[in-house]
Amino acid sequence: MDSKRIYSIIVVTYNNAAGLSRTLESVRSLDYSERETIVIDGASKDNTQDILAANKDIITVAISEPDTGIYNAMNKGIRYITGDFVVFMNAGDCFAHCGVLSLVNSYDGDILLGGETYGGQVRMVKNHMSLYDILSIGINHQAVYYRKEVLQKYGFDESYKLIADLKSVVEPLAEDKVSITCIPEILAVCEGGGVSKQRWRETLVENRRIIDEVVDPFYKEDYQKFARVNNQMLDDFIVLSYFHKLFPIIRMLAKVARFLNDKFNHIPME
Repeated sequence: MDSKRIYSIIVVTYNNAAGLSRTLESVRSLDYSERETIVIDGASKDNTQDILAANKDIITVAISEPDTGIYNAMNKGIRYITGDFVVFMNAGDCFAHCGVLSLVNSYDGDILLGGETYGGQVRMVKNHMSLYDILSIGINHQAVYYRKEVLQKYGFDESYKLIADLKSVVEPLAEDKVSITCIPEILAVCEGGGVSKQRWRETLVENRRIIDEVVDPFYKEDYQKFARVNNQMLDDFIVLSYFHKLFPIIRMLAKVARFLNDKFNHIPME
């Protein structure tokens, strides 16, 4: 692979100076020099500016202004890229090791997908990720490398509040049949507790919306059949989820019922 390939690292942050410091130290440790670092700060009120000043030697562009959310900030970052491939990091996330960009540089494709550690749990990609796999398993954008032209064409749909990053992979694959290359290595260490995990009901709704808006109708039918993401199933699932606190009580009552049934079944009948 051409060693001259340049990587654009876009770091998105808001009121997380400590996390930003960790992320920039991770960038600093990388052994691959052909890179640029773009920091998009949502006008933080903590000491983020001090962290930026302390790391200005490795920062190519730093923007600090209000935004309307993470995907708005990520889209801002796209305006400044000059590299061949682009990866996004949230403040607090880190590259898995100093050789990550060197490793990624040995692969080619329009979108490169790798594994990550998320909230302490390892999430690996398959050797081949089909459209079904991507929609079902999801992605973490810290382990996704976009060819610049793909990212500039599609960007992030800001009408999606939780999984616009998933759509940014699904849409070019469905529309342009871009090549997806999987890297069977951990590329990033990510902080857990992302908003898409906390608001998982809304995430399911947005997942279904991607299918409705982007995916080929024939594929959509199969996806709905096997992943069971359809209006009735999803609506029922959301309703049931509100009663999840009752499940332990229901299980306990079921155990009591089984115990009583066993007990009375053993009483001799006259």
